[in-house]
Amino acid sequence: MLPAPFLKRHIQSQSNNAIGDKLNILSQDATTQSIAEHGVRCLLIFEYCYFLLQNEKCPTEQDVIPLAIKEYKGFNVAATVHQAVETAVQQHDQDVDELCQALLQVVLQNRMSHRFLA
Repeated sequence: MLPAPFLKRHIQSQSNNAIGDKLNILSQDATTQSIAEHGVRCLLIFEYCYFLLQNEKCPTEQDVIPLAIKEYKGFNVAATVHQAVETAVQQHDQDVDELCQALLQVVLQNRMSHRFLA
């Protein structure tokens, strides 16, 4: 039987290695572009949800997010956003302030609520 302090250190060591491995995997998958694209996607979907909830003919609250996601995919916004975010990251990756401004413009230019206001 292992002494308690040794066992405790061993478990912590294994736990730290597992956490380190997970962080390493996350860092490989989570590129600036993927994080930015996810953020822009969420903002667009939530903005559209807000727009839908303001409408008198609003679907039920439970249906708003699935509907917004469906519209996001159906209007081909995803492809446009992917390309715009990719361009923004390539042009401004080293300048966070400029990148944030570029991503904000991507959001403003791709709002789905504009399709119904025009």
